[in-house]
Amino acid sequence: MSSGAGARPAWHVSDWGPLGWLETALKAGGIGVGIAALITASGRAAEGPGGARLAEMIVLGLLCLGLLAAIADRYADREIVGMVFILGMNVGHIAMLIALARDADVGGFLVAFALLMLAGDLVKLVFLATTGFTVRAVPRAAVYGLVGVYVVGYAALIVIELVAR
Repeated sequence: MSSGAGARPAWHVSDWGPLGWLETALKAGGIGVGIAALITASGRAAEGPGGARLAEMIVLGLLCLGLLAAIADRYADREIVGMVFILGMNVGHIAMLIALARDADVGGFLVAFALLMLAGDLVKLVFLATTGFTVRAVPRAAVYGLVGVYVVGYAALIVIELVAR
C-alpha cells in the first residue's frame, strides 16, 4: 500500500483488512466519546484548569497538534478513508480538549476516550507488524515511533485521570 517517492496517486480507497477496520471502529468510538463529552460540557464557562487537569490538557493539546499535522500526510496519500478519518480524529480530539477545558467532571469521558484511542493504536501496531504497511518513503521505525508517542500520550491521560481521582 505504499506509493513511489514523488508519485502523486489518484484519490482511492485502500484495502485495510480486518485490523485496519478494527482500529477504525475503536477510534470512531473514541471520536463519539469526545463529541459526547463536548455536548455534556456545552453551556459551561471555561474554567481555569490547574493541576492534573492542566497536565491532561497539555498532553491532549500536543496530541491534537500532531493530528492537525497528519491532515497533510493523509492528503499526500490521497486515500479517501484515511482523509475522512483524520478529519474525524481531529474533531474528536478537539471536542475532548474543549470539554476538558470547560468541565472538571469530564474525567469519565476522558478515560473512555483515551482507552478507545489507546486500543486503536495498539491494534495499529499489530497491523503495522503483520501487514508490511509503509507510509511513502518514511522509515518503518519512524511510523512505529509516531504511533508509540500516541500510545504513551493516551496511557498518560488515563494514568493522570485515575491518579487525580
